[in-house]
Amino acid sequence: MALQITRIKPNPPGKDRDRQGQTQAAQLAAEWVDFKNDGTTPFDCSQLELWHRAYHAGQAPTWEKIMSFKGTLQPGKTVRVHSGSGPDSVVRDEDRRGADSHLFTGKDYVWNNKEGDTPALYNPTTKVTLDAASYDPNPPEGEVLVRSGDKLVPTTKAAYSYSLR
Repeated sequence: MALQITRIKPNPPGKDRDRQGQTQAAQLAAEWVDFKNDGTTPFDCSQLELWHRAYHAGQAPTWEKIMSFKGTLQPGKTVRVHSGSGPDSVVRDEDRRGADSHLFTGKDYVWNNKEGDTPALYNPTTKVTLDAASYDPNPPEGEVLVRSGDKLVPTTKAAYSYSLR
């Protein structure tokens, strides 16, 4: 598999909104997902989209497009997609580390905490899902979830499941 969703921070620490009901740019940027080119050749991202399972009150979840990409992702490189519009200067050091490139969705919070969520990398031309991984409802606040099989789990659970193999 050339592209793989590797990590996500769906529930950044702190309040989602300030006292005036506004969302601070740095708080939005603290919600993110990573994907990596774990192949051996560059990956053309011009036919790549990021999607997720959107939940609407009283309805079944539906797939919703978050954004499209352009450019080429080199082997071994990781892209981090932050919620919000940036600018890049609002990304905290802790949310900058571990990624080679940083992009913004241009949207408010994306990842669902109450029901869990599933980020997916999708090719709209071939109609093929290149990769997807889900996480369970109510992820711990501030926790980075890491890939373990087809799940994104808290680091402590990933280490535990790895040691059982």
